[in-house]
Amino acid sequence: MARNAEPADELLDTPENERANACRKLVRRQALKAAGVSAIPVFGADLFINANLLAKTVEQINRAYGLSPAQIAALPPALRSKVDELIRKTGSYLIGRVVTQGALVAATRSIGLRIGAQQAAKVAPIVGQAASAALSGWLFKRLCDRHIANCAALRAELPLLPAPNAADVIDID
Repeated sequence: MARNAEPADELLDTPENERANACRKLVRRQALKAAGVSAIPVFGADLFINANLLAKTVEQINRAYGLSPAQIAALPPALRSKVDELIRKTGSYLIGRVVTQGALVAATRSIGLRIGAQQAAKVAPIVGQAASAALSGWLFKRLCDRHIANCAALRAELPLLPAPNAADVIDID
């Protein structure tokens, strides 16, 4: 049995797993911030703050995976076109692009009803605010986890993609 455990232990220490774990840790921390902001009983105020928080988090994930616009632009033309093709294939609105309000709206379109429910929950005192905070944190985490999975899948399909610099890996507070 111990013999079977060794390869699994080796897989946990791969750079890809370390990168994904660091990104997930960042997302958990940022989702808690988003939930805290959403507990504020002012209708719509959290949307602007959380959108900014989400944009910074997604940009950091892109940099950690070597998929920021600047990192992609620095690639050789043949590899850059392959990356662009794979980005279109995954259907991600957030990989390799400057994260704007339009990109965030496109990415959150699939969870739009839940965002409306999260805002509506604020109408009820205390319980509604708690529900709004929980839903906001969950939405934030789900969107970012999906983005991490898309970035990891793209890197897995392109083993020639250069690894990002150590300075590009998760530095948001």
